[in-house]
Amino acid sequence: MEATPKHPALDLLLGGLARKSRTVTISKGECMSCDSTGNNAKSFSDDLSRKEYAISGMCQKCQDDFFGGGDDDE
Repeated sequence: MEATPKHPALDLLLGGLARKSRTVTISKGECMSCDSTGNNAKSFSDDLSRKEYAISGMCQKCQDDFFGGGDDDE
């Protein structure tokens, strides 16, 4: 998958907070939050989740934890 373009200053800020490059992390199929690997288009429950991964680099589990959702959401 490919990361969405961001202003270079914002990418530096996000990368500095996570101590890794958002664009490289997404291109490698990793997660910015939990370091999971193997994230690809099939790893996400819907198109919106795939788009969010390209924006934030968060895997499906981290997205569900952050935004709510998944089987545990009531």
